[in-house]
Amino acid sequence: MRLLKLLPVLLLAALCALPAQRAGAFGIGLQPTTVEMQIEPGQRQRQVITIVNVHKEKPIALTLGLADWSLDENGQIKLAAPGDMERSASDWVRFSPAFVDLKPGESQQVVVDMVAPTRIAASGDHRFALIASTILPDERASEPGVWKKYQLASLFYLNVGPSESRPVVLSGELVEFPSERTELVLKLGNEGDAHARLEGEVEVKTADGRSLGTAPVSNFVVLDRAERFLSLNFPALVPADAMIEGRLENPFVPQNESGVMTLEPVVLADLPRRLKPAPAAE
Repeated sequence: MRLLKLLPVLLLAALCALPAQRAGAFGIGLQPTTVEMQIEPGQRQRQVITIVNVHKEKPIALTLGLADWSLDENGQIKLAAPGDMERSASDWVRFSPAFVDLKPGESQQVVVDMVAPTRIAASGDHRFALIASTILPDERASEPGVWKKYQLASLFYLNVGPSESRPVVLSGELVEFPSERTELVLKLGNEGDAHARLEGEVEVKTADGRSLGTAPVSNFVVLDRAERFLSLNFPALVPADAMIEGRLENPFVPQNESGVMTLEPVVLADLPRRLKPAPAAE
């Protein structure tokens, strides 16, 4: 049973580049880390990616390349060779430069040019990732001479119309912990051929309307025709008669040129409950 109904409202922009990725453990910042872009058959688009060496003392050398990517049910990024995944856009892409040497505090712009084929078999999302990688000594290794590979990615969604983003809640579960907190686990799906990016909050209320807590939802992506689990924590046990109300928006909706989709507030009643056992004493 579908638990969410979608309502159209106002969309802010067709192209959305999210804020800069936090500098990696190896001292590199990448901006933007996510690009959402409309593209039509035969159309050319360009995006500039900025790479920054945030180290104050160490220079760094980076190799740039392309990869296909997707997300698993827990939101972890899965990378594959260019062209290996369905709806790969890697063959549409050229970029320059391919190698970057950065002094401490220095930045470099990478120009990414995308040209869609004049004939595209399927509408909807086509994806690729621009990968910046380097190999550095592993400072945590117990022995010298151990090197480690580090990577940062800028993830691209190229959307070919006509397409639709249609997120739905498929199921839910309440997990109660001995520490008297509750975890709400929602299984979300996307029946469209374009990704959804959910923003908003989920609130737990008593039967008389008293709030027991609110959990924010930010930048939660469900890829096209995919499923993901969303886990939200509440600092109290949820009574049996409590109501769970979701107020979520999907700001990437290609079927509405000038609108987002707002998920109508819903109540998920009578969810199955599971008690998380306390860890065994040593």
